[in-house]
Amino acid sequence: MSSAIANFNSSMTRSFIRREFIIKINIAFAYLLLFATALLAQTTQSPIQQPNPPKPVVDLANVIDDATEERLNNVLMNLSENKQANVEMGVVTVSTTGGQAIEDYSLAIMRGWGIGLRDKGGLLLVVAVNDRKYFTQVSRHLEGDLPDGLVGQIQRERLVPLLKQNNYSQAIYDTMMTYIATLAQKRGFTVEGLDQKYAHNGSVNDNQRPRGTSGRSGISPCIVIIIIIIIFILLSRRGRGGGGCFNVLLLNALLNSGRGSSGWTGGGFGGGSGWGGGGGGSSWGGFSGGGGDAGGGGAGGSW
Repeated sequence: MSSAIANFNSSMTRSFIRREFIIKINIAFAYLLLFATALLAQTTQSPIQQPNPPKPVVDLANVIDDATEERLNNVLMNLSENKQANVEMGVVTVSTTGGQAIEDYSLAIMRGWGIGLRDKGGLLLVVAVNDRKYFTQVSRHLEGDLPDGLVGQIQRERLVPLLKQNNYSQAIYDTMMTYIATLAQKRGFTVEGLDQKYAHNGSVNDNQRPRGTSGRSGISPCIVIIIIIIIFILLSRRGRGGGGCFNVLLLNALLNSGRGSSGWTGGGFGGGSGWGGGGGGSSWGGFSGGGGDAGGGGAGGSW
């Protein structure tokens, strides 16, 4: 009788310890999931709002003259409607990024504004005037035609010399036209009014990264969250149902809060716009609202 009681007590003790262990593991992974959700929100919320009505060139630093800004807006609007080009491009100037690394700052804008769907390339040039830094974000679908090394070389040849002369309008216009003309040569499309003399014929190894540049900024937060969710599910099953209900409720609450704050899909921007060239830009529907193809590729530096 005493032996049976001892075995029962031992079994209950092991069961209690197992449940305590599962609860602690669940709590630990809950903190990890919260951290990953916060990271996702940080990297997908744009630090600045897109203007309404939207336009591809946003000169918050007020360094681009009106004529150049209008001309570049027209080119980029027409480009976004060219199905053969299959790309969206934008330009942002700011006084400062407020201490945030410009590659992270530009990536957050690109994702938050939804520049480029997953199957449509995207590019964003950000210039921080007072910080004297610049970065061009290039989406994964565009890196084959505009690899990081080539982007860095174009910036050194077209952007930096004119930035040093405080000629921001010409620096930004020449750089963007070089990107477009180089892409046009590779993809075989034409844009009305495009000056082919801007095409860059230099060859740079994709693995050759210029000094002061950076490529992808680590693992995607989405991958982190997916891995954590899978681990939660496996632990719940191994726990023989001891924490399954708790995990489901916790994950549902966390993921709902993450969706409410991250703006991952960049929604709210209208796809097809019917833009047909000319001035104004009021009929342009904005960027496609994707941004999911932005992975931190590109190049940048300082002057």
